[in-house]
Amino acid sequence: MTKKPTSPLYAGHRGASYLAPENTLASQQLAWQLGAAGTECDILMTKDQQVIMFHDHDGKRLLQQVIAIADTNYAELKDYPIGFTKPTQEPKYKGQTIALLSDVLDILPADKLFVIEIKTGNEIVPALKKAIDGHWKQGKIAFIAFDWQVIIDMKALYPLVPCHFLADNRESLANRFDDIINSSLDGINLDYKIIDKPLVDQYLAHDKTTWCWTVNTLADALAMEAAGVQLITTDRPKWLLEQIRQYKKDSAKK
Repeated sequence: MTKKPTSPLYAGHRGASYLAPENTLASQQLAWQLGAAGTECDILMTKDQQVIMFHDHDGKRLLQQVIAIADTNYAELKDYPIGFTKPTQEPKYKGQTIALLSDVLDILPADKLFVIEIKTGNEIVPALKKAIDGHWKQGKIAFIAFDWQVIIDMKALYPLVPCHFLADNRESLANRFDDIINSSLDGINLDYKIIDKPLVDQYLAHDKTTWCWTVNTLADALAMEAAGVQLITTDRPKWLLEQIRQYKKDSAKK
């Protein structure tokens, strides 16, 4: 039976990264407080096999350090403050540092979704499994990855956890179409700019749902809702949800 489209969930991209430094405990917690249904994060593995929330493979942009994450132990990284990347990020969050994935799993609210983007190859899988099995006690998790083998491996390890293949262009998505349809994956996660309703319907016909990133305007959010996208990632969860509610309220009056 084909899955029926539902109202989309809104997740904070790297937390509430419009207001707090990305992928930090502060940004994750802030997104929950601001009413997001869930959050998304990026993970990497350090030299000593610690799974951390961090997007870049080096420290130049976020730590102002010429340092390779994979070649550095967590103890050498954990005290560097994460730099602000947006002028809207608030000074009170200054000094946030790199968190372990387990730190978020330990405090994940029971009613929130936590989407974990795996930024490495499948060398991270044993350490990731250890973190998940040791610290995930409540709430819901999901996995997303550009690496095909990684997302397949995670679905095999956690068959009940949603797993979505990431793509940022139509060509790479089309090249994997048969693989996706014939796999046990739950769906796809795409750059919103390449999504339209026919594409969403094409995958939905095979019981595969479509998620997207990173939507920060009302017009784009409404377009994704109209297309049938089921999870929308945004830097601005509270603001965007308020905009959507007001738009729908005003529309209902017409």
